[in-house]
Amino acid sequence: MGRSKSIYAIAVAILISVAAACGTSTPTPAPTPTPAAPTASPSPVITPQPTPTPNTATPLPSIVAVPSSQFVAHAAPKVTLDAKKATALQSALASRQVTQKYPGVSAAIVFSDGTVWAGQSGSAVLSPKTAVTSDTLFSIGSISKTFVASLVGRLAQRGTISLDDLLSKYVPTFPNAAKITLRQLLNHTSGIEDLFDIKSISAAILAKPAQIWTASQVLALVGGSRYGFAPGAGYHYSNTNYILLGAAIEKATGKTVAELVRSEFLTPLGLGHTYLQTQEQAQDPLSHGYMTPGSVRSNVAGPMLPFTALATAVGPAGAYVSTAADVARWGHALYSGQVLDQATLASMVDISATQPYKPKWVYGLGMEETAINGQLAWGHRGQLDGYWSAVWYLPAYDMSIAVLTNCQWADPVAFVAALETIAIA
Repeated sequence: MGRSKSIYAIAVAILISVAAACGTSTPTPAPTPTPAAPTASPSPVITPQPTPTPNTATPLPSIVAVPSSQFVAHAAPKVTLDAKKATALQSALASRQVTQKYPGVSAAIVFSDGTVWAGQSGSAVLSPKTAVTSDTLFSIGSISKTFVASLVGRLAQRGTISLDDLLSKYVPTFPNAAKITLRQLLNHTSGIEDLFDIKSISAAILAKPAQIWTASQVLALVGGSRYGFAPGAGYHYSNTNYILLGAAIEKATGKTVAELVRSEFLTPLGLGHTYLQTQEQAQDPLSHGYMTPGSVRSNVAGPMLPFTALATAVGPAGAYVSTAADVARWGHALYSGQVLDQATLASMVDISATQPYKPKWVYGLGMEETAINGQLAWGHRGQLDGYWSAVWYLPAYDMSIAVLTNCQWADPVAFVAALETIAIA
């Protein structure tokens, strides 16, 4: 999920160490097989909206009208979709899926005029073989963080919270909370250790894959575990930051992250195939995630992807599932200025706080910055065991590209680059 190690890799490390010594309505909540703690209360079922048809102009509705031209000067000519380009994109998608031995892939591009191209190739499930379709759901891992960060931004715009509020205002029992701001949680400069870097937590998740975890249980186990720098004096990517942000949001509003994201973003934008698994019941077909090429073993253990214990442990930091079309439409709406006001979006894409520490992926507020084929790109990668995904918005072309895969060995960023070359031709 944008994290450096999978639970699978951590499991291998644990085994080695052991030998050396002798994870238009409101949707219903996710199923709860004997919870470890109380779960969310039920709500009505959502009727998913259809995915836009390829080559059909589908204008994206505005939530907050902020013309992107006020934020980014588009340097390149507008690019559009035609039948020839759509055919070339599908051909490249299928070819790369086969040559890279991905079980399945789903991709989508939103062009500057709102037209959406969507394509799929391969299998959502290898046994019994089930094809990827436009409504197949994939784990999107840390792309989930873009929803949480945008929600924090929206609440800050309204004055409900401030980015410089101390964590202690919302989660007073968390160690060092009086020295950590919400902004530092958003850009991973808090110094709080990633739950996946704590071997005891990873081992517990693997030991009982169908167990349901709560945020309070995870935070209690993380406790005061920290990296070697004071808040604001370093950078280290940590999923724990976004679990804490989820807790802060719910404390400040009295509502769940899932219901806020749905009412603020998903419903207004028509994104009917996106769900926070820990608080909503997904209504679309699920893909299975695969750890090694040629394997038919998937990670699905219960109703959540990749498996219940991992999804519930990571919560709002990485438990969203979606389709490529929804993710691409979300990326375009967010980074083109339709979701947050200009000042808040400018803060989101500001990488000045993390750039001095030279991370491999420079970070803003819930956003990674990179270059795709030499072009500036904003977005996020997402990884949970058996899934890799990426969404990137190219401001020069006012275009977003999303690629979702159901395998551990995928390189979705390279996949995005290959599709971008065709899209801008």
